[in-house]
Amino acid sequence: MSESKKKRISLLGCTGSIGKNVLDVVRQQKDHFEIRALACGRSIDQLMRQIEEFQPQFVSVSSEAGAQEVRKELKGLKIPVFFGPEGHRRLVEESEPDIVIAAMTGTFGLQACLQAIKQKVSILGVANKEVLVMAGDFIRAALQESSTRLIPIDSEHSAIFQVIDGRNRSFLKRIILTASGGPFRTLPADQFKRISVEQALQHPNWSMGEKITVDSATLMNKGLEFIEAMQLFQVSKKEIEVVVHPQSIVHSMVEFWDGSILAQLGLSDMRIPISYALGYPDRIELNLGGSLDFSKMKSLDFESPDLEKFPCLRLAIDSLDQGRSGPIVLNAANEICVEAFLKRKIDFIEIPDLIENAMTNFSHSDPQCLEDVVELDFQVKNWTLQKVEGRNQIKVIL
Repeated sequence: MSESKKKRISLLGCTGSIGKNVLDVVRQQKDHFEIRALACGRSIDQLMRQIEEFQPQFVSVSSEAGAQEVRKELKGLKIPVFFGPEGHRRLVEESEPDIVIAAMTGTFGLQACLQAIKQKVSILGVANKEVLVMAGDFIRAALQESSTRLIPIDSEHSAIFQVIDGRNRSFLKRIILTASGGPFRTLPADQFKRISVEQALQHPNWSMGEKITVDSATLMNKGLEFIEAMQLFQVSKKEIEVVVHPQSIVHSMVEFWDGSILAQLGLSDMRIPISYALGYPDRIELNLGGSLDFSKMKSLDFESPDLEKFPCLRLAIDSLDQGRSGPIVLNAANEICVEAFLKRKIDFIEIPDLIENAMTNFSHSDPQCLEDVVELDFQVKNWTLQKVEGRNQIKVIL
């Protein structure tokens, strides 16, 4: 890297899969980065181990009770401990980082992302696609008034960003998002009702957190990425295509008007897009334990997604026809449904059904400001939670 001064990182979602990979990159590049602040949800034990290793100056957790527990564990050390969405925002504000990594699932990090843009951090690395899905218009508007550079960390969006960075985007014809197809790509549709939580959490290629792993199993993850790609690269939905690529070697492709298609390939290792965001515009040397061996690669397969078996992808694309509210409703309902599935309150096949019901119920919503977005997100989550509890009660009675 070209700079000798260490870049200060505030990491939101430090105990999740992305967060742990960020910390591993920092371990490999201690001369270039320091962890200024750490924020997580409820994994206090993991957080305490990370605090001991990386010595952050600011900490935030999801709840007041969690904050009290952390303060007790710190035993009088003068480290401010915040909590909740406002706490995460304050953590970004007071830690004065060069880089903010938003790696929290769900909508918990929205205020913190907007704060990072407001105070003009150099890099905002976004692995939290839900923030862009629910409030992409407001994020982009804030970026126009800021010098902050938003760098996507999803492997697919990082691939697209790397391909088109520095190129004339008017020559872009089509974005091709690749999807692994998840663990149920070849499973017959009539067996979906018997899918267990354990089966849904067995992703064939990636090691991720529970929520995103279930989203990958339903293909909702690819639907959210479809919406995110529109926000990040300012293209229409007609200019995006999803293709299933089981090997997860080609992370996405871009076709230009002259017929050329450029792709980014690599190992299924999230440290690659993470390091790209941390080091941008430079590249960081990483020890990944190996490289792609093309001589052992028998084939790279591609196929169209089955929208009948995986209706969540269809719902995500359809949500774009409902204006600004569609993706917000889709995302909020999905968060509740995935959590309910993980808690075994609903079946796998009920996830798209409940999401579609929510989209129908809130189809006339029209949020005009960020406060409206947050309120709609809250209403949809409560509505969906009531529907989940109602179905769960019926199951208990039966």
